[in-house]
Amino acid sequence: MVVLGGGTGMSTALRGLKGRGLRITAIVSMADDGGSSGVLRERLGIPPVGDLRNCLIALADAEPTAGALLQHRLPTEAGSTRGHPIGNLLLAAAIAEEGGDLERGVERVHRILQVRGRVVPATASATRLRGRTRSGVIIHGQAALARTRGIAAVELEPASAAAAASAVEAIRTADLLVLGPGSLYTSVIPHLLVPGIRAALSRRRAPLVWVANVDEQEGETEGLDLEAHVEALYAHGGDGLIDAVLAAAPLRGRRREQIGTSLHPAYRDEEAVARARGLPPLIVRDIVSRLRPHLHDAARLGAALDGLRVSGSRSVR
Repeated sequence: MVVLGGGTGMSTALRGLKGRGLRITAIVSMADDGGSSGVLRERLGIPPVGDLRNCLIALADAEPTAGALLQHRLPTEAGSTRGHPIGNLLLAAAIAEEGGDLERGVERVHRILQVRGRVVPATASATRLRGRTRSGVIIHGQAALARTRGIAAVELEPASAAAAASAVEAIRTADLLVLGPGSLYTSVIPHLLVPGIRAALSRRRAPLVWVANVDEQEGETEGLDLEAHVEALYAHGGDGLIDAVLAAAPLRGRRREQIGTSLHPAYRDEEAVARARGLPPLIVRDIVSRLRPHLHDAARLGAALDGLRVSGSRSVR
């Protein structure tokens, strides 16, 4: 099982998959430039490590203990609103000890935490995002884009960023590829913008399932329905790559319908009609958290992904 993403959604998926006897590889976007990750990449010249940290914690054997320690933030520095998490500093130290080699630094932390599976960067170096709104405004950086409404397109800088060899190999040997869940423009689409990742996905032998978010995200995807999400993925290199969409079933008794639960009318049509419109087949499962209904439930999502059976080279049922 190979999961591509970043942010909270990816950690949720990994946490749900961890105890199911699968060989898991998490491929993490390297476009984060906010918070502690942004400060460390500017001061030390290292790629962003925050999402790597969260994925390592999610897959660690001693997750509660490791998580509490590695998420602990040191006192704030002058001019900062929050201090650095211990886990970010550990990764920075490991990268430095490996002569600046990101992949080897992450591998070193793997051994310390006894991680079940692998966490690898999508690119061997840091990248940045630049976006354009529908009104033509140019937005620089992942953190700023996450707060922006009406995004029309995003691009990666540099556009020729090299894919990490370990990420390409994981995609080549996968039995199931999972894209997301996560922020559409700042965690999921960045993978499709890396030429080597996109090329590896186009040559995949396993099906690729995109996990739709449960709800729209304030700023970044406000007002976008399920079909608009798919269209954005297609416009950024995902056309022909997504074999199925995994979406959340509605929660009974909830008055407010959510993205992924209300579904777009196009997805209520017969499957043949949806296919004629260029939409991937839809898989609906009970994967919503009861405590936080705008998010996925880790155990339910893990079970749903584990339960998908591969039939042939490109179909999921």
